[in-house]
Amino acid sequence: MDLSVARKGTKEQTIVVVKLSGEMDIGEEGVDRLRAALDGVVEEGIRFVVLDLTDMTYVVSRGFGQMLVALARLRTRSGDLRIAGAKGSVWTAASTVGLDNIIKFYETVDEAVASFEEAA
Repeated sequence: MDLSVARKGTKEQTIVVVKLSGEMDIGEEGVDRLRAALDGVVEEGIRFVVLDLTDMTYVVSRGFGQMLVALARLRTRSGDLRIAGAKGSVWTAASTVGLDNIIKFYETVDEAVASFEEAA
């Protein structure tokens, strides 16, 4: 699994986009890398995060668990987390476990980023 972090938005409201690509398997270090990236963003004081899953082909349930942990941490800081681009088996798994009832999903990163900007 590959992971990158980018910043978007205004000086007053920085939005971090964490882009994941490939597969996040249970035997892989992907879950730990995701946790470290999200922990780093939260500890930095960022409150608004978009997870870009456009290029993900598989996410293990522990990965979804880390997304929920990050969501809880962000919400305690009056922030939030959005997911963009989930499709195929990633979308099926996320909706099966009810993640779409907890986290807002968007088709594109631009739509997810705009949802934060509109809420400001």
